[in-house]
Amino acid sequence: MKTIKTVFFTVCLTLMSGFSALAQKPPPPPDDPNDPDIVPIDDHLVFLVIVAVVLGITIIYRNKIKKASA
Repeated sequence: MKTIKTVFFTVCLTLMSGFSALAQKPPPPPDDPNDPDIVPIDDHLVFLVIVAVVLGITIIYRNKIKKASA
């Protein structure tokens, strides 16, 4: 149980640090909007966070079941 709490708090702290990075003021728009070198890295971040949380919960759940059956 202690391991699950540790993993849970680690995941929560990681998510909090990521959200604080998203809360920063956005940079000014580039000079040329048609510039091909511009790569948006903030697309689908919410989807990635949801997938990460589901994956973490799945791993913790499987680990809990494995320990309970052993």
